[in-house]
Amino acid sequence: MIQRIQSVYMFLILVINFILIISIDSNPEMSLSDSYFGYYRPYIEDYFFSEIISIVILVNIFLFKYSKIQLFNLKLIGLLMVFGVFNFFDERALSVSFQDLGLIYFISSFVLIGLSHKAINKDQAIINSSNRLR
Repeated sequence: MIQRIQSVYMFLILVINFILIISIDSNPEMSLSDSYFGYYRPYIEDYFFSEIISIVILVNIFLFKYSKIQLFNLKLIGLLMVFGVFNFFDERALSVSFQDLGLIYFISSFVLIGLSHKAINKDQAIINSSNRLR
């Protein structure tokens, strides 16, 4: 399970989300536009966005025998990340959003989700080719 590269990618997403959970500034006196993640911060704090993604990724790591379910979960997380990016850029100027450090979270998450999706598809192709030889 852990020797599979997609498990390592998903574990890195899990670590990034745990860092986000620990480091998010929950100071209610700080204005939204001054904080990292800007107007997206209430979604992280109030709706437990990072916690939900962390739980889904953790479950996804242990579903290594069910690659179709893993792919579905990764697509679901990718869709949630797209929602997050749209919300991240909402109600702020693009120049402010591109200078925000919260954008690194989304970029790294998209890259790791794409890499794990590609690795799972590669494993499925290997399994399908071995089934053809039988």
